[in-house]
Amino acid sequence: MTQEDVERFRELYTRWWDEKLKSLPNGHVDLLAGLLHQCDLIAADHGDTSPWVTLHFEQLDDEGGLFRAYAAPLVDFEKWTDGSAIALIIALQFFNERQRLICQVCGQPSGGIVCEEHRDAD
Repeated sequence: MTQEDVERFRELYTRWWDEKLKSLPNGHVDLLAGLLHQCDLIAADHGDTSPWVTLHFEQLDDEGGLFRAYAAPLVDFEKWTDGSAIALIIALQFFNERQRLICQVCGQPSGGIVCEEHRDAD
């Protein structure tokens, strides 16, 4: 991830940012932005600006350095809206699964770590 992207995420998504994400491939930046934006939307739907979940990111060495995102609730489930849990699960699943399907360089669908165009560039 470029330093510019790191600064943007730190500023826009202070609540969700994790320093581990600095090593996220450039091609996955839009995917991360989607996850963090979705978490902001769910929080707004939740009707509260205080943190309602924490996000945790783990880099998986055995899967080519991909990240796995997890969430842990900070508020009682009774305070969640009907769709909050489902929306969060979908956002996490999309982020976690989509990394395997897009190019780490350009972010385009590739069916693997890098697309054919960038595989040939090596």
